[in-house]
Amino acid sequence: MFQAQRNQPTTIGIDARTMFAPQPRGTGRNLRDAFALIPGLRPEWQFLLYHRTKPAIDAAEVLGMAATANVRPRYIDIPGDRFDLWLQMRLPLAAWRDRVDLLHLPANAAPARCSVPYVVTVHDLIPLCVAGELPEREQRRFQQGVERAVRGAALIITPSEATRAELLADYDIPENRIAVIPWAPDREIAAVIGDDNRRAHEIERVRYDYGLRRPWLLNFSGNSRRKNAEGVIDALARLPAEVRAGVTVLLVGCEPETFRATLIERGRRLGVSGNLRLTGFVPHEDLPGLLAGAAGLLIPSQCEGFGLPILDAFAADTPVLTSSLSSMPEVAGPAALMCDPYSPSSIADGITKLLDESIAEQLREAGRARVRQYKWEQTARLMCAAYERALDMVSTRRVTTDETPELVGVTEERGI
Repeated sequence: MFQAQRNQPTTIGIDARTMFAPQPRGTGRNLRDAFALIPGLRPEWQFLLYHRTKPAIDAAEVLGMAATANVRPRYIDIPGDRFDLWLQMRLPLAAWRDRVDLLHLPANAAPARCSVPYVVTVHDLIPLCVAGELPEREQRRFQQGVERAVRGAALIITPSEATRAELLADYDIPENRIAVIPWAPDREIAAVIGDDNRRAHEIERVRYDYGLRRPWLLNFSGNSRRKNAEGVIDALARLPAEVRAGVTVLLVGCEPETFRATLIERGRRLGVSGNLRLTGFVPHEDLPGLLAGAAGLLIPSQCEGFGLPILDAFAADTPVLTSSLSSMPEVAGPAALMCDPYSPSSIADGITKLLDESIAEQLREAGRARVRQYKWEQTARLMCAAYERALDMVSTRRVTTDETPELVGVTEERGI
């Protein structure tokens, strides 16, 4: 293996900017959950967490009490940072100077030139699959970033078979260069939900704080139309009056304010304002109560790279209605109701079934079984295996080919 050839500790660098964000979301939270376990699985390795957050945040604060001696935060910055120079220049230079053996780039993009081997996580190709997801200029930038990343990566990590299939269809990539590593439920949410007293307290707290006097259905609307908040509101209007009268639909993450105003007007026009509650982004500490107290989670998205709220809902013992498209059936399996996200009538029919207590109880039982298949321990093991595989591939390529002269040259200069 690569480590044995070097006869010194393997060093893994991570673009950890999202992990060190004051309020991490998405990728940042997933990386925190994974790296709370990964260093302990490879105590002989060294992990450098590159970030640019001031005031400095200790690794123990990022990773919890699991932070160990083989994890070191590494603050680096660059003045101005025009043209994404932190990623394009500052990070590759720091990784080279630190003699990093492998750099993990976790957010769909890579530097144009990188003198150390890297793996890249491609979460999804949504901006290339969903019309209008990004403005045209940003879409081109996203496409260029993905093309550059998959071309130069020793290994590509993706969270779902759905994204893997899209990558294989759209890019000339050998199958053995893609590793599917699914996520697991948010550890902080699961910790609160797993404590009966904290769970009950949080449900009552959010019920009061959000003014939820009726049973509620939760939807993470985000700031993207593919999340289908409009479809949820249209479906609410199609519910039988007696069903609608007993429920509130809570849409969270409706940003920016102009988008939220559009949704509020849509609800008013359809006559469902009294059963609709919309908010912007909510604090992470509110999510356990909102999920665990909900009568159901609605995630009829048009496209997802994974669909992590599905697993969070299963962990919260909350029944789920999701889309029959993209990665969502892969994640939910038989434990959720499926709908056509482009049909408000299909969504409404799914909501009606979700509110049937006998069906909901069957879904809760299936969700409990399904979520047991997704563990952060398994994710961490697969990540370590992916790093080892990438290191071996790079080591073999260095010996057998000159297809990457820049990398080989740097390797020789460093005396590895």
